Amino acid sequence: MPLTLVHAADCHLDAPSRSLEKEVRARVEESARRAFDALVDLALQRRADCLVLAGDLFDRDLLRIPTEVWLPEVLGRATAAGVTVIVVTGNHDPGVPGGPADRIGWPATRFHLVRSGEPKRIDVHRGDGSLAGVVLAAGHATARERENLAARFADVAVEPGVPVVGLLHAQVQGAVGEHDRYAPCTPADLAASPCGYWALGHVHLRQQVATAPVSWYPGCLQGRHFGESGAKGALYVEVEADGTCAVSFHALAPVRWEVVALDDLGDVRNATEIVEQVTARFADLETTPSALPDQQWLLRVVVSGRTPYFAELRGAEAADDLAVMLRERLGVLAVDVRDQGVLPPIDVEEYVGAPHVLGTALAMIRRARSDDAALAELLPAQLAGAPTDPVERAAYVRALLDGLELEVASALLEEGAQ
Repeated sequence: MPLTLVHAADCHLDAPSRSLEKEVRARVEESARRAFDALVDLALQRRADCLVLAGDLFDRDLLRIPTEVWLPEVLGRATAAGVTVIVVTGNHDPGVPGGPADRIGWPATRFHLVRSGEPKRIDVHRGDGSLAGVVLAAGHATARERENLAARFADVAVEPGVPVVGLLHAQVQGAVGEHDRYAPCTPADLAASPCGYWALGHVHLRQQVATAPVSWYPGCLQGRHFGESGAKGALYVEVEADGTCAVSFHALAPVRWEVVALDDLGDVRNATEIVEQVTARFADLETTPSALPDQQWLLRVVVSGRTPYFAELRGAEAADDLAVMLRERLGVLAVDVRDQGVLPPIDVEEYVGAPHVLGTALAMIRRARSDDAALAELLPAQLAGAPTDPVERAAYVRALLDGLELEVASALLEEGAQ
């Protein structure tokens, strides 16, 4: 029988959220605990031999009182059901004395906390007392572990015919989305060990970093900002004695961050069409296999490219209005709209200085922005709403000139086309 395990990492319990509003921040922080509850449920449902947590269980030294009470209770559900729980420390929760781990009343049986950088052998037994497999685990003794801890696993001898798992918080060379280079190692270091599977932590993007032996980062358990978008959860793994592995991802995080990029707005002419595009993209996200039935969402909508709706999309007020509309329409926790290069449908610079009416008109507008005499020539004697003070009057008119280049170019080019 294979050794079966649930592999998670970078839970960052009690980490502060970077979300937009106080209510949403509270929901995201609560979701980390809900995801952890679901993690234990997964281990119980799959009757896993062990649950391994590859570092950064905590985000910082300060834990909230509810977390200190709740965590041993939820882990106790796993150990009471016969699941061996193994936790290694990382750079956020190193094994220094007086850390948050010392304040937790951990389960008395089937629980292991590894704080030392020297690999520790942990035998995992099934309910009938048979040996299911071996986990070799090492933790971070300090917050800035610079040693190659993975290289130390090569010296550990394990008898043949036993599934072996390596458990470590480390930066593997070549991983996508590299973090700080704590406990740095290479795929060759992983291969030199007796491990058939490496359960890694530290990089928050889920990915396989080696095939021989099979080595995975499960990603963080719950995203905390838009840089940690997509489905988050844990891996269920079956490890055979010969190193053959079966790995499957299970989404667990109740709150999901996603970025929707709108960069094809050439035909968009009103807000309704923008909303329709985002609604269609969001419907695709909701129907992905990794979306949970009761999934809650935080969306960032990024707009860019040339569009006839350029003038309406510019500015913070337009972004805020669009965000409110989308939040209400989609029923999500929050929407953040970002302008990352919305451009007018016409490249005005192509016509500046050209020997025709449009070139002359653009030159007049630009001179009026910086030349008081040129501005005075354009000012009518009577201008509704304009201040009487000359300085304030000039500033008022220059504000009216903002965006006028595009309007003039559009009008003259359209007239010329007719």
